[in-house]
Amino acid sequence: MRFERRNVLVTGGASGIGLAITREFLAEGARVLVADRDRRGLETLGERLAGPESLETIEAALPGRVPDPDRLDVIETDLGVPGAAAEVGALADDRLGGLDVLVNNAGLMRQAPVLEIDEADWDELFAVNLRAVFFMTQAVARRMAERRRGAVVSISSVNAFRNESPEAHYNATKAGIVAVMRSFANELGHLGLRFNCVAPGETVSDEVAAGYTDEDRRRTRNYLQRVPLRRVSRPTEQARVVLFLASDDASYINGETIVADGGELSGDWYDTDARPPVPERLEGVEPAEPPPG
Repeated sequence: MRFERRNVLVTGGASGIGLAITREFLAEGARVLVADRDRRGLETLGERLAGPESLETIEAALPGRVPDPDRLDVIETDLGVPGAAAEVGALADDRLGGLDVLVNNAGLMRQAPVLEIDEADWDELFAVNLRAVFFMTQAVARRMAERRRGAVVSISSVNAFRNESPEAHYNATKAGIVAVMRSFANELGHLGLRFNCVAPGETVSDEVAAGYTDEDRRRTRNYLQRVPLRRVSRPTEQARVVLFLASDDASYINGETIVADGGELSGDWYDTDARPPVPERLEGVEPAEPPPG
């Protein structure tokens, strides 16, 4: 197992991509501390990690290996509060006896036209999505630098590279994460530390898909017209990219961003009418049809 006897901090690890990241690290032997502001999510985290769906996911990837809740710890925190990120970073390092990996996953998503974004919305997104990432990374990197080892992986977005409206403030925070990680990579790489990003495309968890309305499915279908794979990503697919970058398999990768978007940024058809159709059943959004008979 790639992360046996290694300590990992995952922010926003109680749901969505963060939950999948937590699950995959536990399955690969890590001791994981999850920092999240979702009290209910933290209270039920161990239960959800041990649920049938979780076990099926892990067994498919790692036969015979399942998440061990005994290696899981949690901190309830709001990283949007000034000082919280640095405090949690130092606390996590102390509680685990030294961090080997930090995953900056916590983030907020908001939509508003550029002429309607107010300062409160702007500040809230930048506080959680960017300020917390910087100061969490700074606090953890100080400790990692003393030990001359460590990896940080931050979750950006495909929106860092392709503007999507009406999400100007969200786009800016996600582009900022890429710039921040490159700065840490450039300044601290000589100390044996690595800093990278994952930029997910459209990713839908089972929990979110279960609440989809017809309008949600319509919007998703339209979105998938620009994704060559013609399907959404599953959180586990993004988590596995995170684990790769955090692992020794990526020991010479520093200051980079892996875009996991199903090919969305690869281009589009000159004649959009020539695009291959999106399947009738939206994979990852709608349940699979039962086998005949």
